[in-house]
Amino acid sequence: MKEADPYRFQVSSTTSGKDKEYRLALEKYFEKSRGNNVEKLHNFPKYVPRQVLTRFLSRAEIFRKVLNVPGSIMECGVLLGGGLMTWAQLSAIYEPLNHPCRIVGFDLFTEPDDIEDIEESISLYDSNRFIGHIPKVSIVKGDICETAPSYIEENPHTVVRLLNLDANLYEPTATALDTFLPRMPKGAVIVFDEINAENCPGETMAVIDKLGLGSLKVERLQYDTFISYAIL
Repeated sequence: MKEADPYRFQVSSTTSGKDKEYRLALEKYFEKSRGNNVEKLHNFPKYVPRQVLTRFLSRAEIFRKVLNVPGSIMECGVLLGGGLMTWAQLSAIYEPLNHPCRIVGFDLFTEPDDIEDIEESISLYDSNRFIGHIPKVSIVKGDICETAPSYIEENPHTVVRLLNLDANLYEPTATALDTFLPRMPKGAVIVFDEINAENCPGETMAVIDKLGLGSLKVERLQYDTFISYAIL
């Protein structure tokens, strides 16, 4: 069996050689460190890179802005599920009784085991939250240009309180805005992952075409490089 590359999804054009060395050293340290995997998770600050903790704190700060807004959360671009399950965990922590809120992840899921892996994560999440028998998190496989409109057709009651755009490309981002924006009330939040990102111009272009940057007050978090948001 070919050894998995732990950084296949993480290395970008801005990743330096020093960063790559750090990540390889971190992988080795995690493997040899004391404790079983659950004990290591309980002591996660030992192992989680500063950048990852930053992203979690950013999402937590943004999530708190929609606590009083009704609706669900749409995650457009799931990858390994870290963002999707961050929204889920934050909902379980901050609003354990808000069972009408659904967290829905849209992605192509091109890797064979992606869906099974995330579904198992969701099952474990449900076993450890209040009102865990009521479904909270779901994933939708396929091209978002087709699956997002289909989801709304099948769930016409849907109101969106938070739309997370992380599909990188123009077409899925534009479709997500066309589909979900009409269902977002005042106070709802759009989260951008690649606004003004040179290597992912599609998100910026879709926002310009569908919303117009001049109509939005896009804000960034001082401690996060890329994540930004707009409150409608």
